Amino acid sequence: MKHALFLPVVFLALAMTIPCRAGQDAAVGEATRVIETLNSTLLTCMKKGESLGFKGRYALLEPVMRNSFFYEFMVRKSTGSFWKKLEPAQQKELLTKYITWSVGTYARRFAHYKGQRFTIIDSRPVRDRFVKVTCRITRPEKKPRDLTYLLLRHNDRWMIIDIQVEGVSQLALTRSQFKSVLRKDGISGLLGILDKKISKLENNG
Repeated sequence: MKHALFLPVVFLALAMTIPCRAGQDAAVGEATRVIETLNSTLLTCMKKGESLGFKGRYALLEPVMRNSFFYEFMVRKSTGSFWKKLEPAQQKELLTKYITWSVGTYARRFAHYKGQRFTIIDSRPVRDRFVKVTCRITRPEKKPRDLTYLLLRHNDRWMIIDIQVEGVSQLALTRSQFKSVLRKDGISGLLGILDKKISKLENNG
């Protein structure tokens, strides 16, 4: 993926543990099902892509992505120390635009079905705090692509906090971009950039 969707500095030290082997197995199974549900929705999105149009694909993806991604965590990590300096209304607006941008990016990217398949090739606990699930996307006559999702348990659910593409954390990229804009142009500058990204997705989706 060329765009940074999600994208924390990975494997953060958080106070959540998976206490035993049975607990690990259950956690891995639950986290894997999150990715399987997302993959199934993406396939439907692609197969019905042309008939749905951008708005239809967005509507299909939004509830599933809101349940799959821990957006609040991702926005906080993407803005770093700037987050606490924002007014509550600014935090809410930034989160809303972040989600719209994220879902819109998927709605645009997964718009056409050309025989793609999603296969879970690895699922494992990481440092007793996370679960990592690697999904391989195979495409006819193209090189397979592996996406590695990092999930964290929140409110009794496993939720995605990062995606690694070719070993690169997408949330770390977003964090770098966001903080650069915030240092230079403040929250108004960041919100303006997100508005432009969203508008471009809607116009070209």
